Amino acid sequence: MSKPEITYARPLNWGELEELQREYQSQIMYLANGDYHPKAREGKSILVDLQDLELDQAELSEDGITLGGLVNLHQLGVTLESAEMEEAISIEAGVNLRNSLSLTNYVKASHGRSAVQLCLNALEAEYHVFGDAEFQRYSPALKAELGDSFIEEVKIANPVSLAFASAARSPKDQPVVAVAASKRSESRIHVACGGAEAMLAEFDLYYGEEDGEATIRNLYKDCNDEWAGAEYRQDVAAVLLSRCLQKLWRDSHTKEAA
Repeated sequence: MSKPEITYARPLNWGELEELQREYQSQIMYLANGDYHPKAREGKSILVDLQDLELDQAELSEDGITLGGLVNLHQLGVTLESAEMEEAISIEAGVNLRNSLSLTNYVKASHGRSAVQLCLNALEAEYHVFGDAEFQRYSPALKAELGDSFIEEVKIANPVSLAFASAARSPKDQPVVAVAASKRSESRIHVACGGAEAMLAEFDLYYGEEDGEATIRNLYKDCNDEWAGAEYRQDVAAVLLSRCLQKLWRDSHTKEAA
């Protein structure tokens, strides 16, 4: 059985990409950094390299941060200037992968143990997929859509305030429990939880109302697998959440004092 032939194209601008879209439509596979050995899929006959479309840019504004879909994990850490995100990135990938893997391919492959994805979820990152009219949050539907497309932009609205904590079987292993929290306003904190294969639900905490322990224990109550049991995860998650909230409180008061 012969291997399918793949044509290579490298559009220099968005007009050329649109022409390729019209000509080849569903036959396109996108090369979005990190795909060093792309595998041909049934019905796909042209590989479109996106590297000349300036999707590797990061912009800061009064409203927040905008990242192109080809920004790599190293650029993400530098742009956010967050020690917490840097910690998550160090767990996720070695130096070579940090410098090559794009957000498009990272999000496409992410799951419940993906430390960087948890941090992005806590920051309520929104994704603009090529061909869509609207931005959308992380979801199984977004991941499925990226199978045949790519991320144009990722937006993270201000304030960019992040805390991350995890527990694993070894220091740089993927976590069996992980919690990321972000202060999204003066009164609201958004929390994302992981450590199992499937991404767990996210939730909000409001200052003065609750500490979140009951909520996070409930999220992990059925989270059993070969990595860890639910009871262990419930206990550890409660501790990690408390640690994240203390970090956010400490960082907030440090900024006020400055």
